[in-house]
Amino acid sequence: MKNVIVTTIITVTLITGSATAQQVNRPLATEGMQSLQMNTLHISKVHVRAVRDFLKRDKTASNVDWMIVETGYVAKYTDENNSNCRTVYNNRGDFVYTIRQYCENQMPRDIRHIVKSQYYDYTITLVEQIEETRRPPVYVVHLEDATTLKNVRVCEREMEVMLEYMKSNL
Repeated sequence: MKNVIVTTIITVTLITGSATAQQVNRPLATEGMQSLQMNTLHISKVHVRAVRDFLKRDKTASNVDWMIVETGYVAKYTDENNSNCRTVYNNRGDFVYTIRQYCENQMPRDIRHIVKSQYYDYTITLVEQIEETRRPPVYVVHLEDATTLKNVRVCEREMEVMLEYMKSNL
């Protein structure tokens, strides 16, 4: 009987220990939403300031998952337009930035006009809208044509090429 109890306690300890070990703080990677496929955090573990700000800032958010990262907290969710979003807070619960990812048909007309007037032969594959406190929104537009992949940055009606890759002929 003692062996069964001891074995049960050891098993529970090992399972619980390995589950909490997976919630290690990880740095935030901004390359894509797939980088945030880590364990979700119960909302009671998130700094109250971050939760209050998030509820005011993103009233229409659905499917919200909170994660802990090295520098604070990340809320990953879907907004009213069905865009993939993430809002980042520091360790004190202060807002840092929000990134919204969506398709060409959801981007603001003026931003689309700026990009398409110069890259009219390119297809817009993804738009990332970055919002920070006291800064104008920044749009990172991912473009593609038959031979090239480009990422352009649009901010305050000015556009610059951030990255450009040539496709291989394989």
